[in-house]
Amino acid sequence: MITARTLILGSAAGLMALSGAQAADLPVKAKAVEYVRICSLYGAGFFYIPGTDTCIKIGGYLRADVTFNGGAHGAPAWNGDLGQQNRYYDYFLARSRLALTIDTRTATEYGVVRTFGQGDFQFQNFGSSNPGNPASPQQTGATLNSALLSTAGGGYVAVEYLFIQFAGFTFGKSSSAYSTPWNGFPGNITSSLLGGNNTDTGVNNIQYTAEFGNGVSASIGLDDPSVWDRTAVYNLGIPSAIGANGTGSNAYAGTHSPDVVGRIRVDQAWGLFQLSAAAHEVSGS
Repeated sequence: MITARTLILGSAAGLMALSGAQAADLPVKAKAVEYVRICSLYGAGFFYIPGTDTCIKIGGYLRADVTFNGGAHGAPAWNGDLGQQNRYYDYFLARSRLALTIDTRTATEYGVVRTFGQGDFQFQNFGSSNPGNPASPQQTGATLNSALLSTAGGGYVAVEYLFIQFAGFTFGKSSSAYSTPWNGFPGNITSSLLGGNNTDTGVNNIQYTAEFGNGVSASIGLDDPSVWDRTAVYNLGIPSAIGANGTGSNAYAGTHSPDVVGRIRVDQAWGLFQLSAAAHEVSGS
Protein backbone atom coordinates (compact mmCIF):
# COMPACT_ATOMS: atom_id res chain seq x y z
CA MET A 1 0.00 0.00 0.00
CA ILE A 2 2.78 2.38 0.78
CA THR A 3 4.39 1.76 -2.57
CA ALA A 4 1.08 2.29 -4.40
CA ARG A 5 0.44 5.63 -2.67
CA THR A 6 3.91 6.82 -3.58
CA LEU A 7 3.34 6.01 -7.25
CA ILE A 8 0.00 7.81 -7.29
CA LEU A 9 1.46 10.93 -5.67
CA GLY A 10 4.39 10.83 -8.07
CA SER A 11 2.03 10.69 -11.02
CA ALA A 12 0.05 13.65 -9.71
CA ALA A 13 3.23 15.70 -9.30
CA GLY A 14 4.25 14.81 -12.86
CA LEU A 15 0.90 15.98 -14.20
CA MET A 16 1.20 19.28 -12.31
CA ALA A 17 4.70 19.88 -13.71
CA LEU A 18 3.50 19.09 -17.22
CA SER A 19 0.56 21.47 -16.85
CA GLY A 20 2.92 24.25 -15.71
CA ALA A 21 5.21 23.72 -18.68
CA GLN A 22 2.28 23.93 -21.09
CA ALA A 23 1.08 27.17 -19.48
CA ALA A 24 4.54 28.75 -19.88
CA ASP A 25 4.58 27.90 -23.60
CA LEU A 26 1.36 29.77 -24.37
CA PRO A 27 1.95 32.60 -26.94
CA VAL A 28 2.29 36.02 -25.32
CA LYS A 29 1.96 39.28 -27.34
CA ALA A 30 5.35 41.02 -27.19
CA LYS A 31 5.59 44.71 -26.40
CA ALA A 32 6.25 46.85 -29.47
CA VAL A 33 9.87 47.93 -29.79
CA GLU A 34 10.39 51.63 -30.48
CA TYR A 35 13.29 51.61 -32.93
CA VAL A 36 13.12 55.32 -33.79
CA ARG A 37 12.03 57.92 -31.27
CA ILE A 38 10.74 61.18 -32.65
CA CYS A 39 12.41 64.31 -31.25
CA SER A 40 9.96 67.21 -31.20
CA LEU A 41 12.17 69.64 -29.28
CA TYR A 42 13.69 71.33 -32.34
CA GLY A 43 10.99 71.14 -34.99
CA ALA A 44 9.81 68.61 -37.52
CA GLY A 45 12.11 65.98 -38.96
CA PHE A 46 14.31 65.33 -35.93
CA PHE A 47 14.71 61.93 -34.28
CA TYR A 48 16.89 60.55 -31.50
CA ILE A 49 20.09 58.76 -32.39
CA PRO A 50 19.55 55.30 -30.78
CA GLY A 51 21.22 55.02 -27.39
CA THR A 52 21.85 58.78 -27.05
CA ASP A 53 20.09 62.00 -26.14
CA THR A 54 21.22 63.64 -29.38
CA CYS A 55 18.59 64.57 -31.96
CA ILE A 56 19.45 64.44 -35.67
CA LYS A 57 17.80 65.63 -38.85
CA ILE A 58 18.87 64.54 -42.33
CA GLY A 59 17.73 66.67 -45.25
CA GLY A 60 18.73 68.29 -48.49
CA TYR A 61 17.53 68.53 -52.07
CA LEU A 62 18.15 67.22 -55.54
CA ARG A 63 17.99 69.46 -58.60
CA ALA A 64 18.46 68.90 -62.32
CA ASP A 65 18.36 71.78 -64.79
CA VAL A 66 19.03 72.42 -68.46
CA THR A 67 19.79 75.89 -69.88
CA PHE A 68 19.32 76.59 -73.57
CA ASN A 69 21.45 79.34 -75.12
CA GLY A 70 22.93 80.27 -71.74
CA GLY A 71 25.46 79.40 -69.07
CA ALA A 72 25.28 77.23 -65.98
CA HIS A 73 22.05 77.54 -63.94
CA GLY A 74 20.63 80.17 -66.28
CA ALA A 75 23.57 82.56 -66.60
CA PRO A 76 23.27 84.94 -69.60
CA ALA A 77 25.17 84.36 -72.84
CA TRP A 78 27.44 87.35 -72.25
CA ASN A 79 30.96 86.30 -73.24
CA GLY A 80 33.16 83.77 -74.98
CA ASP A 81 31.93 81.52 -77.74
CA LEU A 82 28.47 81.59 -76.20
CA GLY A 83 28.36 85.37 -76.25
CA GLN A 84 29.63 85.52 -79.82
CA GLN A 85 27.15 82.86 -80.92
CA ASN A 86 29.82 81.35 -83.13
CA ARG A 87 30.01 77.77 -84.35
CA TYR A 88 31.96 76.60 -81.28
CA TYR A 89 29.30 77.23 -78.65
CA ASP A 90 27.06 74.50 -77.30
CA TYR A 91 23.33 75.12 -77.69
CA PHE A 92 22.47 73.83 -74.22
CA LEU A 93 24.09 73.06 -70.85
CA ALA A 94 22.89 70.60 -68.19
CA ARG A 95 23.64 70.27 -64.50
CA SER A 96 22.63 67.85 -61.71
CA ARG A 97 23.15 68.55 -58.03
CA LEU A 98 22.46 66.79 -54.74
CA ALA A 99 22.78 68.68 -51.47
CA LEU A 100 22.95 66.61 -48.27
CA THR A 101 22.52 68.24 -44.84
CA ILE A 102 23.04 66.78 -41.36
CA ASP A 103 21.82 68.76 -38.34
CA THR A 104 22.28 67.55 -34.76
CA ARG A 105 21.18 69.06 -31.42
CA THR A 106 22.27 67.94 -27.96
CA ALA A 107 20.85 69.45 -24.77
CA THR A 108 23.47 70.12 -22.10
CA GLU A 109 23.53 71.85 -18.73
CA TYR A 110 24.88 74.96 -20.44
CA GLY A 111 22.55 75.06 -23.43
CA VAL A 112 21.98 73.28 -26.73
CA VAL A 113 25.03 72.22 -28.74
CA ARG A 114 24.33 72.22 -32.48
CA THR A 115 26.42 70.77 -35.31
CA PHE A 116 25.56 71.32 -38.95
CA GLY A 117 27.13 70.20 -42.21
CA GLN A 118 26.16 70.41 -45.87
CA GLY A 119 27.89 68.81 -48.84
CA ASP A 120 27.08 69.40 -52.51
CA PHE A 121 27.51 66.63 -55.06
CA GLN A 122 27.46 68.04 -58.58
CA PHE A 123 28.00 67.03 -62.18
CA GLN A 124 27.66 69.31 -65.19
CA ASN A 125 29.03 69.91 -68.62
CA PHE A 126 30.43 73.39 -69.03
CA GLY A 127 29.28 73.89 -72.57
CA SER A 128 31.54 76.35 -74.36
CA SER A 129 34.31 76.32 -71.76
CA ASN A 130 37.64 74.78 -72.70
CA PRO A 131 37.80 71.33 -71.04
CA GLY A 132 41.54 71.22 -71.64
CA ASN A 133 42.30 74.24 -69.44
CA PRO A 134 42.95 72.97 -65.89
CA ALA A 135 43.06 76.51 -64.48
CA SER A 136 39.71 77.64 -65.86
CA PRO A 137 37.78 79.20 -62.93
CA GLN A 138 34.36 77.70 -63.45
CA GLN A 139 33.00 78.31 -59.98
CA THR A 140 33.07 81.68 -58.27
CA GLY A 141 36.03 81.81 -55.94
CA ALA A 142 37.34 78.38 -56.90
CA THR A 143 39.65 76.87 -59.50
CA LEU A 144 38.40 73.62 -60.96
CA ASN A 145 39.45 71.43 -63.84
CA SER A 146 36.41 71.48 -66.08
CA ALA A 147 37.50 68.20 -67.67
CA LEU A 148 36.71 66.47 -64.38
CA LEU A 149 33.14 67.74 -64.60
CA SER A 150 32.35 66.96 -68.21
CA THR A 151 33.53 63.36 -68.44
CA ALA A 152 31.69 60.16 -67.57
CA GLY A 153 32.11 59.47 -63.87
CA GLY A 154 33.26 63.03 -63.24
CA GLY A 155 31.84 65.67 -60.93
CA TYR A 156 32.89 67.01 -57.56
CA VAL A 157 31.92 67.28 -53.89
CA ALA A 158 31.99 70.69 -52.22
CA VAL A 159 31.69 71.54 -48.52
CA GLU A 160 29.12 74.30 -48.21
CA TYR A 161 28.69 74.59 -44.44
CA LEU A 162 30.41 72.88 -41.53
CA PHE A 163 30.05 74.48 -38.10
CA ILE A 164 29.35 74.07 -34.37
CA GLN A 165 27.08 76.39 -32.37
CA PHE A 166 27.05 76.69 -28.61
CA ALA A 167 25.84 79.40 -26.20
CA GLY A 168 25.60 82.03 -28.93
CA PHE A 169 28.98 81.18 -30.50
CA THR A 170 29.53 79.75 -33.98
CA PHE A 171 32.78 78.03 -34.96
CA GLY A 172 33.57 76.73 -38.45
CA LYS A 173 32.48 77.34 -42.05
CA SER A 174 29.24 79.29 -41.95
CA SER A 175 27.62 82.45 -43.26
CA SER A 176 29.47 85.57 -42.22
CA ALA A 177 27.95 87.83 -39.59
CA TYR A 178 28.05 90.43 -42.38
CA SER A 179 25.68 88.32 -44.49
CA THR A 180 22.16 89.52 -45.27
CA PRO A 181 19.19 87.27 -46.11
CA TRP A 182 18.54 89.05 -49.41
CA ASN A 183 21.94 88.51 -51.02
CA GLY A 184 21.23 84.86 -51.78
CA PHE A 185 19.30 83.06 -54.48
CA PRO A 186 16.88 80.12 -54.15
CA GLY A 187 18.56 76.75 -54.42
CA ASN A 188 21.95 78.01 -53.19
CA ILE A 189 23.37 79.69 -56.28
CA THR A 190 26.25 81.99 -55.46
CA SER A 191 25.59 85.75 -55.49
CA SER A 192 29.32 86.63 -55.44
CA LEU A 193 28.70 89.17 -52.68
CA LEU A 194 30.89 89.67 -49.61
CA GLY A 195 29.91 87.27 -46.85
CA GLY A 196 27.10 85.77 -48.90
CA ASN A 197 24.93 83.10 -47.36
CA ASN A 198 24.70 80.79 -50.34
CA THR A 199 26.61 77.99 -52.03
CA ASP A 200 30.30 78.76 -51.93
CA THR A 201 30.38 81.85 -49.78
CA GLY A 202 30.38 80.26 -46.37
CA VAL A 203 33.70 81.24 -44.77
CA ASN A 204 35.74 79.92 -41.86
CA ASN A 205 34.88 82.21 -38.98
CA ILE A 206 34.26 82.70 -35.29
CA GLN A 207 31.22 84.75 -34.35
CA TYR A 208 28.97 85.54 -31.42
CA THR A 209 25.28 86.49 -31.52
CA ALA A 210 23.46 88.14 -28.62
CA GLU A 211 19.65 88.07 -28.46
CA PHE A 212 18.07 91.08 -26.71
CA GLY A 213 14.43 90.06 -27.09
CA ASN A 214 11.59 91.38 -29.25
CA GLY A 215 13.46 90.24 -32.37
CA VAL A 216 16.53 92.44 -31.73
CA SER A 217 19.95 90.80 -32.04
CA ALA A 218 23.58 91.74 -32.65
CA SER A 219 26.44 89.66 -34.03
CA ILE A 220 30.18 90.17 -34.24
CA GLY A 221 32.69 87.86 -35.89
CA LEU A 222 36.17 87.25 -37.27
CA ASP A 223 36.23 85.95 -40.87
CA ASP A 224 39.15 84.28 -42.64
CA PRO A 225 39.68 86.39 -45.80
CA SER A 226 42.40 84.25 -47.38
CA VAL A 227 40.05 82.46 -49.80
CA TRP A 228 37.10 84.67 -50.64
CA ASP A 229 38.01 88.23 -49.76
CA ARG A 230 41.69 88.50 -50.70
CA THR A 231 42.01 91.79 -52.59
CA ALA A 232 44.31 92.50 -55.53
CA VAL A 233 46.13 95.86 -55.42
CA TYR A 234 46.37 97.35 -58.92
CA ASN A 235 49.52 99.28 -59.74
CA LEU A 236 48.16 102.31 -61.59
CA GLY A 237 51.39 104.26 -61.19
CA ILE A 238 53.06 102.54 -64.15
CA PRO A 239 51.41 103.73 -67.39
CA SER A 240 52.88 100.88 -69.41
CA ALA A 241 51.38 98.36 -67.01
CA ILE A 242 47.82 99.55 -67.47
CA GLY A 243 45.93 97.36 -69.89
CA ALA A 244 43.20 98.23 -72.34
CA ASN A 245 40.54 97.47 -69.73
CA GLY A 246 41.88 100.15 -67.37
CA THR A 247 43.65 97.80 -64.97
CA GLY A 248 47.34 97.05 -64.67
CA SER A 249 49.80 94.87 -62.84
CA ASN A 250 48.46 93.68 -59.51
CA ALA A 251 49.82 92.05 -56.40
CA TYR A 252 48.71 90.89 -52.99
CA ALA A 253 50.33 89.98 -49.71
CA GLY A 254 49.68 87.18 -47.30
CA THR A 255 46.82 87.30 -44.83
CA HIS A 256 47.82 89.44 -41.85
CA SER A 257 44.58 89.66 -39.90
CA PRO A 258 41.01 88.37 -40.06
CA ASP A 259 38.13 90.52 -41.26
CA VAL A 260 36.17 92.07 -38.40
CA VAL A 261 32.47 91.93 -39.27
CA GLY A 262 29.24 92.63 -37.46
CA ARG A 263 25.55 93.34 -37.76
CA ILE A 264 22.54 94.66 -35.89
CA ARG A 265 19.26 93.01 -36.88
CA VAL A 266 15.60 93.58 -36.04
CA ASP A 267 13.03 90.89 -36.93
CA GLN A 268 9.40 91.95 -36.66
CA ALA A 269 6.03 91.00 -38.14
CA TRP A 270 6.46 93.68 -40.83
CA GLY A 271 9.80 92.22 -41.98
CA LEU A 272 13.38 92.79 -40.93
CA PHE A 273 15.97 95.54 -40.75
CA GLN A 274 19.70 94.86 -40.77
CA LEU A 275 22.78 97.04 -40.63
CA SER A 276 26.09 95.32 -41.48
CA ALA A 277 29.70 96.50 -41.35
CA ALA A 278 33.08 94.96 -42.19
CA ALA A 279 36.71 95.96 -41.72
CA HIS A 280 39.11 94.39 -44.23
CA GLU A 281 42.87 94.91 -44.61
CA VAL A 282 44.07 95.57 -48.16
CA SER A 283 47.81 94.98 -48.56
CA GLY A 284 50.13 94.50 -51.54
CA SER A 285 53.35 92.54 -51.74
